[in-house]
Amino acid sequence: MESELEKVLDIAGHGRYNIMVLLVSSTIHLASILDLLGFCVIVPAAACDLKLGMREISLLTSIPFAGYLSALPWGYYVDTHGRRKAILISTSVGAVFATLTTFSTSFTMMLVLKLLGCLFSTASITLSITYLGECTGTRNRTRYLLILNCFNLISDFICYALAYLILGLQFEIPLPWLAITFRPWRLLTLVMAVMLAVGGFVIFFLHESPKFLATKGRVDEALEVMKTGYGLKDRDVDLVKSLLTVTKDTGNERKLPFMMSLWQQTAPIFSRPYLMKTLQLFFLLAVCTSTNNVFYIWFPTIVNSFYNAPSNATASFCDKITSNITADVHLGETCNDVIADNTIFSGMAFSLFFTIINYIASMITSWRKSVLVGTLLISGMSTVVVDLVEQPVISLLLFILIQLVGLSAGNVASYFVDVYPTSFRGLSTSLGSMFARMTVMVGINIVGSTIVQHCRATFLSWSIFVFVGMVVACFLPKETTTTRNPLFYGRCSNCIKKWLKVTQPTGSTRTMTCA
Repeated sequence: MESELEKVLDIAGHGRYNIMVLLVSSTIHLASILDLLGFCVIVPAAACDLKLGMREISLLTSIPFAGYLSALPWGYYVDTHGRRKAILISTSVGAVFATLTTFSTSFTMMLVLKLLGCLFSTASITLSITYLGECTGTRNRTRYLLILNCFNLISDFICYALAYLILGLQFEIPLPWLAITFRPWRLLTLVMAVMLAVGGFVIFFLHESPKFLATKGRVDEALEVMKTGYGLKDRDVDLVKSLLTVTKDTGNERKLPFMMSLWQQTAPIFSRPYLMKTLQLFFLLAVCTSTNNVFYIWFPTIVNSFYNAPSNATASFCDKITSNITADVHLGETCNDVIADNTIFSGMAFSLFFTIINYIASMITSWRKSVLVGTLLISGMSTVVVDLVEQPVISLLLFILIQLVGLSAGNVASYFVDVYPTSFRGLSTSLGSMFARMTVMVGINIVGSTIVQHCRATFLSWSIFVFVGMVVACFLPKETTTTRNPLFYGRCSNCIKKWLKVTQPTGSTRTMTCA
């Protein structure tokens, strides 16, 4: 069935609608990530108004990840009601709660509103991946998912940039009817909520995934999407319709009770022949996501402590960050809503660096397995060596390279599209993301509780986690030419073939060109 669906997209070709889907999916993905991670910048700035202590700040910065607890019902909904409808609800309701969070008057109010909002908005992070993957043909899918991951990475840069532009403003607008004073941190929260609302608005103008429509037996609707969206030519209509008819999922015709239907959607993911692939992909997604996000959440604290440490040419990385981390970890003590410029600029440079690398990777290569194994190796080695180097610049660079594995999150996500059929692909992706984000929550607490007293052991233990992921990644399926970048792979393979052809028995070669 999946092969027929792939043929349909290949017949339709690649055009402006695919680019539009990429832009819209990337916008939604970016806005959802900002709603998730932006709180680690907003909460310290709100500490004065909401009277937050360190315990409250820790809870508020970690509560957005609890939104992934809704992954199971969202996965069920997206596989039964459609990708587009789920994204529309997720972004719209999430934007409403994010807007209400702007006017929080207490710690409890902000905690509850943020949790409710993230139960909706976080779903769009994975749903945008599924939607883009299903609307894109095999030749461009991996590259598009890597580009989508660029927006994931650049979200860090935008978060710090918005913080630099907004939190540095000096204004206080009393709103007595709301019992609050509107200050810069509230404006920053509102701006991020508007971005999420924009994502929900633009998805309204796109079509449902033709794959989903076909598997539900809605062949005429799927055909209409192929004609109006993809520009399907009249001469191909009959062929495409016959292929779409074959893909109808007859298992969904009979109405079942909710729990039985939920079990029917979930059970195949953890049964043969998908069980081992599920465990493999869930673990790899957890390694990539947690290694990137855990150290990202602690990035401001660690970098602040690193910059403020006494000058000592022989001090290791751990010596520098633990020398005064207990004093600097109380980020909420400042009441002027200003975050240190060094921290903001370092965060912006760090994000821009990874975005550029990810974009280059998406343009020159799509060997997912090789890129995944390579980034895991670099990340693991950096985790081992970071505290062994006494040169400050190099040690800080190694700390940044630990998060390099975040580049491969999109690679792992693309395997979900390849491994699982359309009927429960959305649920499998949502569950994998939920498991990964729960790992992030655990990792944040582990690093926070151990890094001061056992800094080196923390990094070494994490390296084991990464190296195990590298071994697991080695058992992924081999790449095929259809999943590689046609521009890069085609030219290189053409060069190799021509070189072999013109090479003389004596070893001499003639001049050649590669088309």
